[in-house]
This record gives sequence, C-alpha cells and structure tokens, in this order.
Amino acid sequence: MVSLPEEIFQETYGKVKKLIVTKKLVPGQIVTERRLSHILNINDDTLPLVLLQLRQENLLVGNFENGLSVRELCDQEIAEMFDCRMAIENMTVKLFTRNASQSKIDDLRNLLVPFEKGPENRYVFYKIDRYFHEYIAKNCGNRTIYQLFKSANILPFMDLIGLNRPLKSIMQEHLNLISAIHQRDEAEAVKMISFHLENTKKSHV
Repeated sequence: MVSLPEEIFQETYGKVKKLIVTKKLVPGQIVTERRLSHILNINDDTLPLVLLQLRQENLLVGNFENGLSVRELCDQEIAEMFDCRMAIENMTVKLFTRNASQSKIDDLRNLLVPFEKGPENRYVFYKIDRYFHEYIAKNCGNRTIYQLFKSANILPFMDLIGLNRPLKSIMQEHLNLISAIHQRDEAEAVKMISFHLENTKKSHV
C-alpha cells in the first residue's frame, strides 16, 4: 500500500469521522470507499487506511469483504458505558483536582473561553468537549488511570453518540466543574462530573 503523508491521512480521517459524529453516516449504514469518495470528492489511497483506522477504533464494524458499517449501540450498551465513564471519570476528576498545577487548570478553563457567549457550532463544541474530558484524564497524575480511560474506548464511544443536549446546558455544567476544580474541592468536583454524566446518560437512554 502506498505510504501517505500524515497530514493527508489526518485530513481524510477528520472528514470521515465528522460524517459519523454528525450522523451524516448513521449507525448501521454501510460504508464503502466508493460512496465516501463521492461524498468527499476524494480519489486517492487514503480511504482504505482511514476505514481501517476507524474499524480499529470500533467506530466501524464488519470487514472489507462483506462490508463495513457504522457501529450501532443498543440502550444497554450505552447505559453500561456511561456507568463505566462515571467510575473512571469520577476518579480522574478527583485526581486532577488534587494534582493538577494551576497552569493546567487555567488551560482547561481557557478551552471554554471561545464559547462563553453560548456555543453555536455543535460539531466544533463537540470536539472541545471530547478534548476537555481527555485532558482531565491525561493530566490527572496517574498514568494507569489514563491508560484505563483509553482502553475503555471512551473517546470512540463519545464519537458514536455525539451531543444530544442543549449546548448551553453542557457548557454550564463544564463551568461548574471547573469552578470546583479551581477551588481544589475534590468532593464538589466529583459531584459535578457525576451530575454532568448522569444528565448526559439520561439524554440517550
């Protein structure tokens, strides 16, 4: 297979993932190179590599011979994953509140500054929301917990379900969480992330 520059791969990867996140490719829908080439006006060697990567991330299921499709999640799978997220992210938030430097907390807060007047673009805010949760896990001070966060496929799960609530509500819950973190109030921070994830869970199941 032809070796491709990383930037070309990432550009195509981003375009295909956006189709999944924004539900332009719906769960259960068959995904073919030909169809994606037509939708994205791409005709090179990137698509097979991108589809393989998305399959490895569990966003696509099936195989190239019989066809790939966007992964479907039943209500039970969604509920169980949110339970998993709450268990892991309660701990990452607690540790981040305890261990993160003030500069890391400020960086987390600054992620939301562009949305203070109210998020408008759902996809752009989704990407920030995704990064927000990963940033806390990555910088919580416990590498084993971060590896658990990654191995639990939380980020691909977020990609599949997307945002299903008013953006202003999500934004306010993030701000409340950051406020508790800024005050180094571990109990309140855990309470805020639990409240946020429980509300998000209810919007899906």
